[in-house]
Amino acid sequence: MTQGHLAARLGVTHAALSRWLHGFATPRPRRIQAIKKLYTEMIGYPSISAARLSEVVRQADRLKRGGLWETIGRNQPLQDELLVEHTYNSTSIEGTTFSKRETEVVIFSKAIIPDKSLTEHLEVTNHAVVLRQIFQRERPGPITEVFIKTLHRDLMQGVREDAGRYSRHQRAIRGLDIALTHPKDIQEEMRTLIRSWNGRSAHTSIRDIADFHARFELIHPFGDGNGRVGRLLMTLQCLQWGYPPAVIENARKAEYFEVLEYAQRKADGPFVLFLMEEMQRTNQLIRKHLPSAP
Repeated sequence: MTQGHLAARLGVTHAALSRWLHGFATPRPRRIQAIKKLYTEMIGYPSISAARLSEVVRQADRLKRGGLWETIGRNQPLQDELLVEHTYNSTSIEGTTFSKRETEVVIFSKAIIPDKSLTEHLEVTNHAVVLRQIFQRERPGPITEVFIKTLHRDLMQGVREDAGRYSRHQRAIRGLDIALTHPKDIQEEMRTLIRSWNGRSAHTSIRDIADFHARFELIHPFGDGNGRVGRLLMTLQCLQWGYPPAVIENARKAEYFEVLEYAQRKADGPFVLFLMEEMQRTNQLIRKHLPSAP
């Protein structure tokens, strides 16, 4: 690739690229993200060996805690903090503009934030209600088509007219050149995914959870809300197997999308590592309330 071609791919002038290359200027954060994305497209992620991936799985397993789900259900301060953390980050990833503090007052004080849309308020309050039900074991599974559709219906109630129904239209993910499941094939592929999950071995690992999430997001069964539904399902799956929930940070949104797409196209190693790191971060939050946590 010539410098002129590289500059065009990054959306800058040849002179600006030259200044970067010779150390006379530093790219702005937005340009740095573009550079990282292009690097990943062309070079890929550093290879993760089978031995390293096995160690990542073991690191995640060491975070397991017996009875964690029941403990979160009983420990109100811990539950509330996880509720805000998960709701704020998951809705922000999808474009909600509330700050974490605003998310908190909307959830607990039923406040109306000036200059914010009704849709944003509903997205936050619906998410918090559904997540609370998961934490309190009112939605223990098993994972079925009906369960997933109900999850979507409750999450998108008042937001979309097709809440709880698979999309009948072709979908696309902005910024990603990746083929999603055709609407006619959604039901069949969802049933295959669910059968695969329910037929897994007795020992379910972080790789199984990562694989389900990557496949679900590639099917993209709903017109909107797929990311939020997928992350709620991942939280449920983590709790079912004793893992701390992998709460994806909005600050790592770009990286999340990149490793997820990489898992869908090439290899799951970077995505599994990413989820393990997010589990570790959530575990630090849990340890504030449960000092004896791993």
